[in-house]
Amino acid sequence: MSIVTEAKLPPPHVIRLQGLDASRSKRIYKTLSNLSSEAVTSLKNKDMKGFSLFTDKMRPLFSYITTNSVKLSDHVNEETAESKANNSRDDDLLRSTKNLRQNLRIIEDAIKPIGALPFTPAIFASEEVTNAYLDFLLPLSWDFNYDALILVNLTDARMLDYVTGRGQKRLFIIGGSLTKEIFDERLDKRDVTYWFYPDGSEIKELIRSITGRPPAKIVTIDCGHEKIDVETAKKMEEEASLGRTACWQRFNTVNRSDTSGILDNLYSLATLRQTSEFHGKFSGIPGVVVCPGPSLEKNIDLLREIKGRALIICVLHALTYLQEKNIIPDIVIQVDPKDLKKDYVEKNGQPSDVWEEWIVKNDLSKIKYFITSAYAQPAIFEIPVQNIFWMNAGLPIGKYIPINITDYTRVGGSVAHSAFDILVEFGCGPIALVGQDLAYSKEGNAYSVGSPRVLGRKKGDAFMQNNYGNDVEVKGHNGDPVITSEVFLAFANLFTIFAERLQQSKIKLFNCTEGGMYIDGFTHCRLEEFINEECKEPLENKIDEIFSTQGIGEQESKDRQNKINKFIGQCIILTDEIRSLLIKTKAVLEKKLKTDDDIHKFNKFQNKIIRSMGKNYFYSLALQKNIHILDAGLKADSSIEGQLGFHKDFLDRVEVINDHFNNSLSRQKILFKKII
Repeated sequence: MSIVTEAKLPPPHVIRLQGLDASRSKRIYKTLSNLSSEAVTSLKNKDMKGFSLFTDKMRPLFSYITTNSVKLSDHVNEETAESKANNSRDDDLLRSTKNLRQNLRIIEDAIKPIGALPFTPAIFASEEVTNAYLDFLLPLSWDFNYDALILVNLTDARMLDYVTGRGQKRLFIIGGSLTKEIFDERLDKRDVTYWFYPDGSEIKELIRSITGRPPAKIVTIDCGHEKIDVETAKKMEEEASLGRTACWQRFNTVNRSDTSGILDNLYSLATLRQTSEFHGKFSGIPGVVVCPGPSLEKNIDLLREIKGRALIICVLHALTYLQEKNIIPDIVIQVDPKDLKKDYVEKNGQPSDVWEEWIVKNDLSKIKYFITSAYAQPAIFEIPVQNIFWMNAGLPIGKYIPINITDYTRVGGSVAHSAFDILVEFGCGPIALVGQDLAYSKEGNAYSVGSPRVLGRKKGDAFMQNNYGNDVEVKGHNGDPVITSEVFLAFANLFTIFAERLQQSKIKLFNCTEGGMYIDGFTHCRLEEFINEECKEPLENKIDEIFSTQGIGEQESKDRQNKINKFIGQCIILTDEIRSLLIKTKAVLEKKLKTDDDIHKFNKFQNKIIRSMGKNYFYSLALQKNIHILDAGLKADSSIEGQLGFHKDFLDRVEVINDHFNNSLSRQKILFKKII
């Protein structure tokens, strides 16, 4: 059974949260079925206000299941003993889904006709007609809190009332005759965030500036008597898409839902050195970031010449190719928290997991210095390199852990951005990029011949290819046009932003990639020129001398370990407290007949659970998508049964997360017993 929705799935780079458990998947579909029946009944009764009300309740739920690929086929009629025992419930669900499909066709047929009429400002005079147009213009997969409306040439303030009255929280207003005073008066009281600009030339930057969760969808409505021309409208749509992609890339990097994984690494953080210990220690030493772009093969052999004259930091993805050429970088970096055993690449025409290709098959014993992130998979801290350092290159978490943690601020969407950030903070200069094409080769490759081709995550027996967004033509390294993607363009724009912010530092920046995209803010030249002009002095043993310097003192190290150990103990006590409250809450939910007193007890216990979780920031990180679906579900189903159902689903996930935290922290506690 495939997902029931009219909206196209957003590309995978938009969001990391995938899938949902069976209980909530089925509850969502049944809720949507009921709401769709209410909407169809309203249509039959010619109650268009009711029709808009019920379809608006459907939109956030549809947005969630569409964006997160929640498919009933993942759960229904699975060949397990449990599914066989629940056949009657599955049959009921199939009936609900069939009903939903039928109702969606009726709803779609009902909203289509008005689209044939021209959209003019006169439409705002009738609330019924305006809402009918909004029913047509807003897809059924729409999140009023996060998705964005672009209103072009707005002249009638009533449009603001119509869209915000339906719950819209993000507006981009381009042109028109209304003033800021009108916007403030109409929108502030509804807690709406809006951006106003006289034309659409800055729409990409406006959307990229969004803080918090980016929009999954953007809809543009030209509200003027005279419409903008087709080319301008198309350009604005393309720029908005690029801005959205850039915003998601940064959000996914900074606000990773798996940042709570730091609780699995507390022992490593307390006992290993943080990269911030070396800030400023490499002053005046050239730095080179090596990436696996297609052009790397043009000048990979030149890296031997630069060895010993610059600090070479290589992203893990490029290491295989370097080792094939017998080139050993000074530092290897991998700060993405993804599980490398669940990501896949193609090597010699065969699929293989990334852990096998990047870790097992490389001779890591030759790597002197390896940098990973505070929330990496725990196995990364056990790889057989000579020295491991860690950094925090994502969500600022320094204030949530009782030790001094440096939160790196030049957050991009790739490991290369973190490698660049490290060189800047280490004090390196000049800095050069090598193999950072950020564009496709003429053959259509995104990576060098010697680098494993990234396939993406495995699902069943099939591989889901990575999706980097739409193709975009941009200026190439040598001035000729090249083809890149929305994601790669977002990466390049971030490098440009970093370069602008470093102008006062007088660090010279070079792009020695010799292919791919032209990156504004960098001097473009051949790697050979960079070596001859900027890397004249041999470093001898400077790199090893710097890294071998004494770290924090013995007493400071013990204090840090004691603080982390105490923090772990407090967190374990909190998980026990939450577990006890969950048991009491479940006892109430399991009663077949619930009195008002039972509902009161449930609310009391759940509020206590929420207050307890508020004492540990990592609960909110781990429960992001669960909080989102709870909010959407409660708005969609006002019945006692439905409300309790969505609460129960949420608390089930709280229990899973709480048990995971308890197990992780207990393992960390055992590790500390060996040294304290």
